[in-house]
Amino acid sequence: MGVVRRLSWGTRGILAAALAMMAGTQAHAIDGGTAAGGDALAQAAVGIGTITKPEDALRLTRCSGILVAPDLVLTAAHCVNGDPLGALVVFFKGTNPVSPVYAARVAARYSPDPGEMLPNAAPDVSLADLSVDLAVLRLTEPVRGRKPVLLASDPSRVPKHLRFAGAGLSRTGVGRLRTASLTPVAATSTGLTIARVDGGQVCFGDSGGPVVATDRRGTYVWGVASAVLTRTAPCGRYVIVAPAAQVFTATGLR
Repeated sequence: MGVVRRLSWGTRGILAAALAMMAGTQAHAIDGGTAAGGDALAQAAVGIGTITKPEDALRLTRCSGILVAPDLVLTAAHCVNGDPLGALVVFFKGTNPVSPVYAARVAARYSPDPGEMLPNAAPDVSLADLSVDLAVLRLTEPVRGRKPVLLASDPSRVPKHLRFAGAGLSRTGVGRLRTASLTPVAATSTGLTIARVDGGQVCFGDSGGPVVATDRRGTYVWGVASAVLTRTAPCGRYVIVAPAAQVFTATGLR
């Protein structure tokens, strides 16, 4: 399938971070897919900017995530590597980022067990090469007017149909929320999933973006985008999904 690449990307400067978070340009994240609307996924999806200072230079890492409790956001752990100086979280109205911007801190990081690849699922993919990580950010204040999305409770039952949301880098820019359908093509015994993006590609900055499914009880978070399988960065058609159910319950942290 190609090279495994993490999806986050960096740029310098706090001012650049603020401008990128609230940009009013016609940029978007996922190549293809559809513009976000007003459903449960779009209402709970977020853009995340974390500021670090490696080697005396400020750097912003842009990622995506989802609200899973009034004051908790789920994302990928590599989005918050390097002991960030601070983190900002922004919600969307449709495709557009909106005020207020929330401050956040890292509450927990996880490295889920990748498990064993199911027979004949993806013979050309090595589990040792896959990036699988999760993190929780705690907001400085609870969010009102946004409904958190519940988490999957059984990592062994991979849904047949998934949806993804991201607000990262695409070939045309950065900062707009888009969604795409995913089709699972391989899975492991612990719920790690490799999925194909239908009619589009995921890109740098979509890392940590929520992957959800829907059943008779409603929408729930299956996991987050942890990496992309691609030979041609910054985008790719296959995404690695870190399973949320492995380290969470539907009511909070384990």
